[in-house]
Amino acid sequence: MKESVKDKIIGTWKLVSWKYMDGDKEPADFFGENPKGILTYDKSGYMNAQLMKSGRSNFNVESMTGGTTEEIKNAYLSYAAYWGKYYERTPGELVHEVEGSLFPNWVGHDEIRYAQIDGDTLVLSIPPFRVTWKRA
Repeated sequence: MKESVKDKIIGTWKLVSWKYMDGDKEPADFFGENPKGILTYDKSGYMNAQLMKSGRSNFNVESMTGGTTEEIKNAYLSYAAYWGKYYERTPGELVHEVEGSLFPNWVGHDEIRYAQIDGDTLVLSIPPFRVTWKRA
């Protein structure tokens, strides 16, 4: 039987890895070998997640809106972020009610995450992805 994680996830987590599990193949690092990120769950029921590839390229100008089409594309493809309310539907099954996201299609939708905690390690699975976090 799965164990409830709702009280254990409260706090801040640092990204360890984001793996793409493709059947019998070796797991692939979705954002490379050393991704960066932070995940926060608070007691009031809000969460946010920020994940990025290490070594992202800067724009050639200092304006957030001044990048070339290629710079903007690369920035978008090397970063993931969303926030909203969360709750535990069944033990270990978290529902993230997305209120804001870099990927606009997620806004207003529920994202399901299957959580397991072992000490200071949190693993969130969204087949075929497995995201591993360490308590900050």
